[in-house]
Amino acid sequence: MSNDPKAMFDHTILEQEIKNIIAMAVEGGQSPSMELKDSHPNLCRTFVIATSKHAGEALRMRTFRTAYRKPFSACIWQAARATSAAPTFFAPIEIGDEVYGDGGTGWNNPAREAIAEALDIWPNRPIGILVSIGTGLEKELELKDQPVRVPELMQLLLKNTSPGYLFKLAVAEYAVTCLTSCEIVHQELADHPEQYVLQGNYFRLNVPQGMAEIELAEWDKLLKMIALTNRYMERGEMKQPIRNIAELLQDPQRASI
Repeated sequence: MSNDPKAMFDHTILEQEIKNIIAMAVEGGQSPSMELKDSHPNLCRTFVIATSKHAGEALRMRTFRTAYRKPFSACIWQAARATSAAPTFFAPIEIGDEVYGDGGTGWNNPAREAIAEALDIWPNRPIGILVSIGTGLEKELELKDQPVRVPELMQLLLKNTSPGYLFKLAVAEYAVTCLTSCEIVHQELADHPEQYVLQGNYFRLNVPQGMAEIELAEWDKLLKMIALTNRYMERGEMKQPIRNIAELLQDPQRASI
């Protein structure tokens, strides 16, 4: 548990576990305080999304340099902590003079950010394939008369004393759901994929059933998530998309044929 009343979990434990993973990530070990910046220019370009608490916008924490931007100045563990700092779960982290939280509030589906980043790196080259990996199909967005996540006893009390306030909580809950939704961005890309990717080679891998009931903090249901994902990937209708993805990734020039 956390000593911070605004956070459910202790971020210091998370930090230490992240550092342990970094230290053991390569054979022979490495410093847990490795910089996010790649030491070799030909490594796979990687970025993660965090949110600036004061600026209120998404920030791409890059491992690489672009024509106009430098790699993000931080350690790997700091970037990992920033992208894990979901509001109410972990406290935000201060890096330099900025305070960062995770990018889930507004950028849970970073596909558009990936497209923008690719065009920033290669402004004169089309995108051959875009693979978006979801965390499970969401429940349908719906504005209800009362909030779902408020305990029943509290709902009953508010219904009898402040019904207007109860509906305001429902509106706030709906707004948060919209902000954290991944499906809105997916639908924008799926409706007109040819606008973003050659021949519309946009693929969304997303487990359709079972994941929506698993809450963000339910780490103890990892085995269930693995089982649901394996079952989804082994379905007959997934064979062709998986084959297409593999062939395009192996030979990206196929996208322009």
